[in-house]
Order: sequence, then structure tokens, then C-alpha cells
Amino acid sequence: MSAVIYTILKEFFVEIHQHQVKARIMSPINDDSVFIFQTSLYYKSKSDSDPNQPASTFTSYANAERHLLQYLEEFQNTLDLGGHVAEGAKI
Repeated sequence: MSAVIYTILKEFFVEIHQHQVKARIMSPINDDSVFIFQTSLYYKSKSDSDPNQPASTFTSYANAERHLLQYLEEFQNTLDLGGHVAEGAKI
């Protein structure tokens, strides 16, 4: 398996209920038509035992950014309703 090198296009740092969440949008340097995002923490609702890991591969930067911002909003809403935090990607 070969290594993939990514370019970090944008990083976000937000605090949600005193949890520092880092997020980044990246693209492989050899493929400018693929965009992914990672978050340092995931959320899980009271009824789910597994964390909600977002779909993370997109074909446009705008879609990746929109989905990342939506994920962060859902993260906030879930914690507002008593959800929990789970370990995410190592950023």
C-alpha cells in the first residue's frame, strides 16, 4: 500500500461544550478532484453506542466544507441534547 500525501486546504478550531474540536479539509496532492475532511472528535447520541463518523470523501471543495460545517452543527446539537464525545482522527 503506497503512502498518500495530502495538502491541508483549511483548518477549523471550534470549542463545543468545552471540548476543543479540530477539523481540516484536505486533498491528495496527486488528485485535485478529491476532498476529504477529518475531525479530532466525533459525537454519539444517547441511543447510539458507536460514534457518528461523517462521510468524508467529496468531489468538490464546496461540498466538503458544507458537510463539515453541517457535521459541526450536528455535533453541537447532539451535545446540547445530552450526547457524548468520542475520539476521532489523530490531528
